[in-house]
Amino acid sequence: MSDGHSGIENRQVNRGGSGNFQLILAYLKQGTGRGEFVIHATNTSYSSGLRPSEFLMGIGFDHYLGQCLFHHDNCYYREIATLQRDAYGLENDNQVQLVNYAFQTFAEKIGELFQLRRQEDRILRGIGVGPIGRTIFGQSVVIEINEKDIPLWVDEVKFSKLRELEKQRDAIQKEIIDLSVFLPLLYGTGSLLEEAVIKALQFLGLDAERAPEGFTADIFAQTTDGSRKFGLEVTGIAGSVKKDSKKLTQLLEFERIKEHGEKTVLVANTHNATPITERRGIEDFTPQVLDFLGRHPILLMTGWELYCMVRDVLENTLTRESAIQTLYEGSGRLQLGKSTDR
Repeated sequence: MSDGHSGIENRQVNRGGSGNFQLILAYLKQGTGRGEFVIHATNTSYSSGLRPSEFLMGIGFDHYLGQCLFHHDNCYYREIATLQRDAYGLENDNQVQLVNYAFQTFAEKIGELFQLRRQEDRILRGIGVGPIGRTIFGQSVVIEINEKDIPLWVDEVKFSKLRELEKQRDAIQKEIIDLSVFLPLLYGTGSLLEEAVIKALQFLGLDAERAPEGFTADIFAQTTDGSRKFGLEVTGIAGSVKKDSKKLTQLLEFERIKEHGEKTVLVANTHNATPITERRGIEDFTPQVLDFLGRHPILLMTGWELYCMVRDVLENTLTRESAIQTLYEGSGRLQLGKSTDR
């Protein structure tokens, strides 16, 4: 049985991750002519409750006890596909693309999946039930080969124009994936929305990460030099934010206990089940909320407005520095102007 690491060649073919997980998809070539696609995963963060290592083993990964080429001594691996003939044989490109797509999708969602499993773990432990393991990937997929498939050695003599087009295709696909991570700002909730907010803040130039479990803020962020710090609460709801929302209490509690002059920000993905074009004129925060929080230097904004900030930076109508300044210096209801008209 393969240990996911031993072979005559072990090379990276894809990488990704979300949350604090880092994933590598590698192609492991065996001397027998067999090839394996193996996911190598690691997570060096500490968390209470369900540990990342328990989570990975619970979804079917094995802990590698040796030195991993990619993650050293903290590697958890899972073989997801095999080639009966090595990289110099005939390879079904469509099936390999599916393997890469499955890996990329898994990598983008593993952070969210971990948070969901942690919630499940807390509930089960609360009723005296141990964690339930459920593997994500089934038995390793065997990639079939036939004579119509293109030999991999053809890559050595491809037309330069074809190589150029393939690079453009790969770059476009990567850009599509990179930009799609912001879409949950428009419809998401829970950990999916939090991850999108973190990605947006990082895009704007801030160092951002989830706050420890149970803290009064969901996300911490700061400029690279640490001169501007933020504590953000995040919520996704189908309506508007009302005065009875528990998020208001959490905002005021963070405002009370913060120690480093952090800017307190609420990112509320309001009306998240309503198309953007139908949200025009609908209030996102009730007058009572605006009055209640208006006595404090707290910034209130919607997921749509954060999305528009990212869009404006992409379109070069807003600088990252200006966006960060707006977030840090603004208080009350954020006003970005006509660029956010729905």
